[in-house]
Amino acid sequence: MANADRDRSLFDGLLATMRRLRAPEEGCPWDLEQTHGSLRNSLLEEAYEALEAIDANEPEQMVEELGDVLLQVVFHAQIGADAGRFTIDDVVQRLTDKLVSRHPHVFGDEVAGSAGEVLGQWERIKAQERAARGHGERSMLDGVPKSMPALAYAQAVAARAGRAGFDFESDAAALAKLSEEIAELRDAESAALREAEMGDVLFMAAVNAARMGIDAEAALRGSNDRFARRFRHLEGAVRQGGTALVELGTDAKRMLWEEAKRAAS
Repeated sequence: MANADRDRSLFDGLLATMRRLRAPEEGCPWDLEQTHGSLRNSLLEEAYEALEAIDANEPEQMVEELGDVLLQVVFHAQIGADAGRFTIDDVVQRLTDKLVSRHPHVFGDEVAGSAGEVLGQWERIKAQERAARGHGERSMLDGVPKSMPALAYAQAVAARAGRAGFDFESDAAALAKLSEEIAELRDAESAALREAEMGDVLFMAAVNAARMGIDAEAALRGSNDRFARRFRHLEGAVRQGGTALVELGTDAKRMLWEEAKRAAS
């Protein structure tokens, strides 16, 4: 109980700090000027910085960046309270209710023996919630934010469709479809068609990632990092040779790239 009281005290202290920053007479002019709209990009940026900290597996960095994400939640809640629209208590209560209602296998009598069964249960519960709100005709894809990065959005909608039973019968079939899309890209004869086919290739790559349990966005970030490390190594090797990359022939570039892959994997 003592730990719970301490946690509540810490959170209450954070809320009191935010209220002070937004106090009309003694608060911070910058904080007072902010709106839900003005903070939109900050919320997105802080979420990405938290992801980088998680990828780096640095506890101190994660503590700081997750704190910045929490600040955004508290900031928006205080703006809502100042406008008389909602409070942090509303946010916390809604979240608590959702956690309880969507985990009947923990808080109720339902049984779920695997993560897959839990996901299926969630989809049924969310469908019931949509129907109760009069949104029964809405697509289960409507809840996926379109502001997500395109690759992450593709994986999210593919995963939801898969949980609804709209999926390939096997991993081999999904990979075959990816190969089919690559072939169609190769045969595309116009710029518009090439763009469309490239989109299909990227979408099917995300579908295959979802089936394999791979975070496509994280996988691409990893590839980006590897390419950047290798290219910087290649640039250094070229500078040491006293020449410019653009002046090298194809064979020389290929050889240096293979060396960079070994040295900066």
